[in-house]
Amino acid sequence: MDNYEFCVRWIAERKGGRKLTVLDYGCGAGQIVKGLRQQGIDAFGCDVFYDGGSYESAVDRELLGQVIFPMDANTNVIPFPDGTFDLVVSNQVMEHVPDLDRVLAEIHRVMKPGAQVLSLFPDRSVWREGHVGIPFLHWFPKRSAFRVHYAATLAALGLGYFRQGRSPMNWSREMCSWLDQWTHYRTLDDIHGAFARRFVAIGHIEEEWLGKRLEHRKSLVAIVPVAFRRFVVRKLAGLVFTASKP
Repeated sequence: MDNYEFCVRWIAERKGGRKLTVLDYGCGAGQIVKGLRQQGIDAFGCDVFYDGGSYESAVDRELLGQVIFPMDANTNVIPFPDGTFDLVVSNQVMEHVPDLDRVLAEIHRVMKPGAQVLSLFPDRSVWREGHVGIPFLHWFPKRSAFRVHYAATLAALGLGYFRQGRSPMNWSREMCSWLDQWTHYRTLDDIHGAFARRFVAIGHIEEEWLGKRLEHRKSLVAIVPVAFRRFVVRKLAGLVFTASKP
């Protein structure tokens, strides 16, 4: 089970007999949107389709403009009226957002009172930079020359993603430049603070994520203390948590 499947299943399990209207914020190619609609859930998506990670060409033509909508990267205005959604999901999105407060305010606007948000993304403490596959690369200051050499050294040892046809140093320069421009890692305290300004009942469910991802090994997962499961997920994958609009 991947993150897309987890989100679809987690939301579908909470549907019950009620009608749910769901927004996937930063939907990419629309995997979660399509999965939810297959479950009979009224799901929509939006994305800025920015240059550093545009999936617009991968979106089904019949969905774009009808179910999945582009946003202006300068305003991040969600193209829906106030109080539209029962739930908003964002999967691996918030680490790309330069102004988290503005984005959360806009998400809050389109949620109904009592609606939930489900967020999956890494904070600064995660051990591996997941976009390029180099441990601790995001811990270095942006535009750090040492970071480029560090990543190139590990790439020469075989680490890193998307290295085909490039020397370790050229690959490292490109990847570090991409990280400088398109990622914004925050501390857990900063993330909690930003969400707490708009939402209540922030609850972490990393252990639930792990249980579903490893459900074929339930007995093994069950013997591991919850606190340790959360620690492992946060360090190896990232945060998984929910919050509610008052």
